[in-house]
Amino acid sequence: MSKVLVTGGAGYLGAVLIPKLLVRGHQVRSVDIGYFGVEHLRGMRPSVEIFREDIRAVLADPAELDRMLKDIDVVVHLAAISNDPSAELNARLTEEVNFEASRDLAMACKERGIRFIFSSSCSVYGEAPGEVDEEGATNPLTVYARSKVNMDNFLVDQADADWRPTILRNGTLFGYSPRMRFDLVINIFSYCAALYGELRVFGDGQQWRPFLHVADCARAFVHFVENPNRDHVMFNIANENMRVVDLIGIFQTINPACVPIHVKLENPDTRNYHVSTARMRAAGIQPRIDIRTGAEEIVEAIVTGRIADPESIFYRNAKWLKELTELGARDHRGLIGMLDLMAAHRVVR
Repeated sequence: MSKVLVTGGAGYLGAVLIPKLLVRGHQVRSVDIGYFGVEHLRGMRPSVEIFREDIRAVLADPAELDRMLKDIDVVVHLAAISNDPSAELNARLTEEVNFEASRDLAMACKERGIRFIFSSSCSVYGEAPGEVDEEGATNPLTVYARSKVNMDNFLVDQADADWRPTILRNGTLFGYSPRMRFDLVINIFSYCAALYGELRVFGDGQQWRPFLHVADCARAFVHFVENPNRDHVMFNIANENMRVVDLIGIFQTINPACVPIHVKLENPDTRNYHVSTARMRAAGIQPRIDIRTGAEEIVEAIVTGRIADPESIFYRNAKWLKELTELGARDHRGLIGMLDLMAAHRVVR
C-alpha cells in the first residue's frame, strides 16, 4: 500500500477520491487551503492527515515542502482554480495556482522520485471536429483550459525513463459529493429539475461534452495510484459523449413533468468536443455510473434534504470565490473558522 498526498483533497473530486484510497488500505495526506471547508475530511476512518495550507505558501518554504512530501510515494494533484468562470475572476491567480505551483510541485516530486498524477481536463480540446484522442490537437478557449494545456505540455517534456508522470484529462464531472457543486451542467440540471421542475439550457445546447461521474473519475485515479502506466503519459477519462440538449430526454425519464427552457446567451459557449476513451479502457478502466443514475442520485439528495440549502452560493465555485474575495479583509483565521462551521452544518444533514 502507498502513502498518497492528495492536493485539493477537500474539493468536489478529492472528497470522493480520499475515501476510496482509504478503503483500499492507502494512507492519505491532504493539502487544501479550505475555501470550502475541510470538516468533511475530519471524520474519516482511518484518519486523514490534513495540511490546511495554500499550496503556493508550502512550495515557497523548503522546510514545509519537505514536511508535506515526507514519506510520500504518490502525489495526486487536484488543487486548482476550477472551472472557467472561477478562473476568469483572476487570470493571474489562475496562472499561479494551476500552472506555476503545479510545475514547482511536479519538479519537487521528480527530484525526490515521487510519482505524480495530474488532474487535467478534456476542456483543453476546446472546439474540435469529430472524436478527439490524446494525440489530437489542443485548442484551449479559456484561461482555465490554457492553464491545463501549459501544465500538460510541461509534464510531457519532463517525462523520461526514470520519472513518468500520468496526466488524466477528465470529462465534465457530475454526481453527488460531500463537497457538492452546482456549477456543472448535469448537477445544474438536477438542481433545476428537483426545485423548479425545469431544465435550463443555455444557448442551443448543440455542443458536445464527454461526461463522467465523479466516483468513476475517483476510481480512475485510484487505478493509476496502484498501477503505474509505462505505455502512455496522457489519458482521456470519460464515459458518455453527449450533446447538452440530449440531456433533456434523460431528465424527463426521471421526472416526465420537467419542462425545458432555453436561455439565450449574448456570448454563446463555443466549446464543442467529444473524446475517444479507447486508451483509458485498454488500461483497464471501465466507468460504472451513467448519466441517468448519477442525476437521479442528486435529485433525490436534494429532495430528501441530504444536500442542505442547495440554493446557497457555497455550491457555486465562482460566486463563492468572489464572495470570499470581498470578505478577504477579515482576519484569515476567523474566516477559516466560519467556513468550517458552514461545512460542518452541511456534513451533518
